[in-house]
Amino acid sequence: MDPDKVDEEQMSSSEHDNLDLDAAIGAAEDLLGDDARMEVDLDEVLNAESDAEDHLAGPRLYDFNRPHNISRAFEQNLQAVGEAFAKVGTIDFTSLLRMSMQVDFKGLNQQTYGEYITQMEQPTCVSLVTLAPLKGNIIIHLDLGLCFIFMKKLMGGAPSPEDTVREFTEIERGINAGLVNRFTEILRKAASKLIPLEPRFVSLENNPNYLGGVADGENLIILKFKVMLDAVESPVEIAFPLSAFSPVKDVFDPQESLDLRTPEEMRQDRRRILEMVRGTGSELVVQLGDLDTNLEEIMKLQEGDVLHLPQAVEAPLKVKIEGEDAWLGEAGRLGQNRAVKLTSKLTKE
Repeated sequence: MDPDKVDEEQMSSSEHDNLDLDAAIGAAEDLLGDDARMEVDLDEVLNAESDAEDHLAGPRLYDFNRPHNISRAFEQNLQAVGEAFAKVGTIDFTSLLRMSMQVDFKGLNQQTYGEYITQMEQPTCVSLVTLAPLKGNIIIHLDLGLCFIFMKKLMGGAPSPEDTVREFTEIERGINAGLVNRFTEILRKAASKLIPLEPRFVSLENNPNYLGGVADGENLIILKFKVMLDAVESPVEIAFPLSAFSPVKDVFDPQESLDLRTPEEMRQDRRRILEMVRGTGSELVVQLGDLDTNLEEIMKLQEGDVLHLPQAVEAPLKVKIEGEDAWLGEAGRLGQNRAVKLTSKLTKE
């Protein structure tokens, strides 16, 4: 037999196999849709752990102490409540503290109550509340450092972090009980489009082991938030026992999720934000001129000395807002007071 003819036959067979393989892959992609065409990281595929041993060992046992998955509609409604809580909380606490505060929704996860309590730091600030018609107790976990910052700001101090971590005094416990009530009121507003809630404070503890009121094996759905106040970032968590939703399951787990924010409510939020921005204090400075000198000359300055500014009398003055050049103006008088007439704008903001 001719060797060249054998090679041609082998190549023809190989090409035919490749065509069949390409056709099979194309047919599988058509069946699976666009998901089959997603990019795959080769390193992840090569380094992935094999599940062969698990399959050989037989079916996995279901752990009834572990939380189970929730439906997509249920998850979307809880996420909508979390996002609404972050929006309302940002506006509410910014107005309360008279300074910028941001609340961000960071998602949700599921754990058992026993695992959740074990992971908490001690001391901390953890409270039980009820939210009728939800069943049982709901957990609100606030970062202990955040609580001290809130107390300092509410009492007129600077929102600086606490140097030492300690438990609350009786007076501080009462103040933070009021803070927890503020959070539950924001939660009530956030969930109002789904269901009317009736918050009620139950207890507050610095040691989570003293909390009680929830079984160790209870499955929790935990909404996670990040609070940013000045230069401080702290977590806030709201944990719902899964069984708490049983009286209102048809509301939180319907066929379709509900829209929590109407256009009118969104417009009202924008108006409130605009009103707060308008009332925010800003520093406005009119600059007569600049003078470069040294420390020795500054030390020699005395009352009555005249500083010669390298700027003509008729030259426009710079008007700065929060340290940024904003306007040019002319010096003048209004009644018995000096005044500056704005002549041209330097920035578009």
